[in-house]
Amino acid sequence: MWGAIIGVFVLIIVALLLMSMVKIITQPDRGVVITLGKYNKTLTPGFHLIAPFISHVIRVSTAQTPVDLDEQVVITKDNAEISVKISLKYHVTNIEDFVFKNEDSVRSMTQDTRASLRGIIGNKELNEVLNGTEEINRALFSGLADVTAGYGLNVDRVNIDSVNPSRDIQDSMNKLLKATRERDAAIATAEGKSKSITLENEANNKALLATNQAQNTALVNSATAKATAIHTEADADAYRVGKLNAALSVSSPNYFISRNIAAFKELANSDTNTVIMPSTAIDSLGAVPALAAAFKTPQK
Repeated sequence: MWGAIIGVFVLIIVALLLMSMVKIITQPDRGVVITLGKYNKTLTPGFHLIAPFISHVIRVSTAQTPVDLDEQVVITKDNAEISVKISLKYHVTNIEDFVFKNEDSVRSMTQDTRASLRGIIGNKELNEVLNGTEEINRALFSGLADVTAGYGLNVDRVNIDSVNPSRDIQDSMNKLLKATRERDAAIATAEGKSKSITLENEANNKALLATNQAQNTALVNSATAKATAIHTEADADAYRVGKLNAALSVSSPNYFISRNIAAFKELANSDTNTVIMPSTAIDSLGAVPALAAAFKTPQK
């Protein structure tokens, strides 16, 4: 009976010893062995045996770990209150420093991050913060690289997730944005009207110029046509006079006398009582023998 009890007790002790001695480290973790309160060694992933009861293992992950920081209220250089939310990623680079040099390396890293953020934004005005998040990220990352190196970890990335001004500032920015949009709209409308008027004036000027050119062309054509007609008529008159003069130059004097007699005959047959004629006309009539005999009557 007692032998069975003792056997069970021994089995339990052996099981406890094995459980305290056997340690399996999974990747990507590392195991820090503490023996009698002192650092002993660092275990890599795999199966390990350690001293039972006097040693224990602290597991540390070497994988990249993301951390979301709580939203933080920061005052800018121009006394604007803004709320900033950031996130970062880190990984452990030195197991011993991470475990022993700082009681809580991640918490210390978080505090340093928030302090650095306050210092960077405190030296910038609101517009610089709103439009320069990438620059703030670079400055914050550079500042944390040196500080966190003593914690046995390395900050891989820092990112500003959001920047939210206070309610009053947001209202003022909305009003300013609305006024800016209205101003831009008014300028665009005015420029559109100005361009429209300019185009209309150019079109009117082109139309007026075309009309004037057409009128000038019509006047020139009309004047040219009139000049051509006058020149043609003058040429015809000159031709007619020339022909007449040529004909007269070869005509007999009796032709003119005959024309005078015909005219005188028509005049004699008319109702005219008195006719005054130049003596030369009478003399020319007298040159005709028949008329000379008629006009020479005896005086009684």
